[in-house]
Amino acid sequence: MATEAISLDFLAKQSKIQMDEMRLLRKDMADMMRLLNATYELTRRIERRESELRDDIELMVKMELGGSLANIQTAIHNSLSRIEESVGDIVQRVETLENKF
Repeated sequence: MATEAISLDFLAKQSKIQMDEMRLLRKDMADMMRLLNATYELTRRIERRESELRDDIELMVKMELGGSLANIQTAIHNSLSRIEESVGDIVQRVETLENKF
């Protein structure tokens, strides 16, 4: 058998091309992972802010309702006080009239 020289240049070139493509693929994957992580963080921040806004809105509504209810209670109390005074005056007049007769 005759010994022939085998050139590995073709295999070396193919291996280099494959390694270059793997580097690019790894770089693309790393970029996609960074983007995915950034998206995840943004989603978490949005959800946290939504929760904070919900709490803020709930507090504002409670404050508005509480203020309105306090105002209504004050108005009712003042009206009842005036009615009680009027009824008290009428009771005194009736008692005065009853004492005269």
